[in-house]
Amino acid sequence: MILLTFNISVSENKILIHKNISENELIKAIEEKTEIILLLLELYEFKATFFVEIPLVEKLQRLIKTISFSGHEIAFYNVNSTPENIEKTKQNLEQFLEKPVRGLRQKHHQISYSEIKNLDFNYVSNIEESRLNFLWRKLTEKTEVHIQNDLTIVPESQSPYSQLPFNDYVLQVTPMKYYESMLLESLKNNEHVMIYANAWQFFNSAESPFELPFYKRINIGRRFEDRIEQLFQFIDENEIAVSRMKDYLF
Repeated sequence: MILLTFNISVSENKILIHKNISENELIKAIEEKTEIILLLLELYEFKATFFVEIPLVEKLQRLIKTISFSGHEIAFYNVNSTPENIEKTKQNLEQFLEKPVRGLRQKHHQISYSEIKNLDFNYVSNIEESRLNFLWRKLTEKTEVHIQNDLTIVPESQSPYSQLPFNDYVLQVTPMKYYESMLLESLKNNEHVMIYANAWQFFNSAESPFELPFYKRINIGRRFEDRIEQLFQFIDENEIAVSRMKDYLF
């Protein structure tokens, strides 16, 4: 089983290259790139989970409604929001969608599991920084799904084949044949593999409103779109099941 997930967020370092870009232009650009993802998912009839950065939720309501009505799961991506802000945003979105928001993704434990549980989430998706140094270290978290404080904790998946995590950067730069071998080998040893990518990876270097480290400018834009389509085709041809997070976990 592949748990297919996408982050809708501003770039990690949040530095805008185009100083004169307006918020409306930025939101429109993020919407356009996310719609590319939706078209690819529709083409292969896959369902995915979209983790939306919390400050963007109110600004992206039209897009979020489209994602949800297409059958995909909406969850939250917490970068640096407070519990109070998360609670308010969650209540407003659940009222808007008339559906519960069950998942929260974090890169660091800014919020304790007890606080997350009090906010009425059911699962936490933990991911780690995908800087270059991860190539020389193992993940600091265990990779099995487990229960803690009555929450389902979903760590990053890691390939036993290469010891690489299935993070956004590995998907961006690893030769696809090698990545596919990693995926098949991992599925032989694990019930699931969680894959994630970012909407901002679909920006070409020339059009991106974000300043990225040199190593994260490799294979972005149309090249990354082609990689995602190749991955989807591989999953389809090998008849690998794809699931939203909430369906697999509950």
